[in-house]
Amino acid sequence: MVRQGDVDPSQRWPLSFLRSVVRTTLRLAPCPEDAELSLTLTTDRGIQDLNARYRGLDKPTDVLAFAMEDGEPLPLLPGVPRQLGDIVVSLDTTLRQAQENQTTPQSELAWVICHGTLHLLGFDHQDFEQLSHMRAREREVLTALAIDRNWPELYPEET
Repeated sequence: MVRQGDVDPSQRWPLSFLRSVVRTTLRLAPCPEDAELSLTLTTDRGIQDLNARYRGLDKPTDVLAFAMEDGEPLPLLPGVPRQLGDIVVSLDTTLRQAQENQTTPQSELAWVICHGTLHLLGFDHQDFEQLSHMRAREREVLTALAIDRNWPELYPEET
């Protein structure tokens, strides 16, 4: 499911593009075939409210991922899709980051959606090894989508 109700109609993205980013990420990452997730595009105000409520950080961010499961997957009845969780993206922050990262809005949005999807699949970036693994998968997904990206470092060398 994709929602864009909080976003000005002139800034909404084609559903085909949004779905292709999610589907490509799920196809290239270790994921159950029947997995589903929801994607919501919102504003800085919308994501700031969620970030304050669920993470205690009263500021906007680019993406939040709310996983439905943590650890071992729960058993499901046959034919019932696995619900991975929800991804919420701030278009305001994503567009600002595109300018800061000297990349296109399409590239930045694809990366943010891919990044959030990977979080739902258990990827993280708490240390350099995790970051390297996640970044490699992100590059693979954007390459499969034929989307170029300027790849800034998340962590400076001194940390």
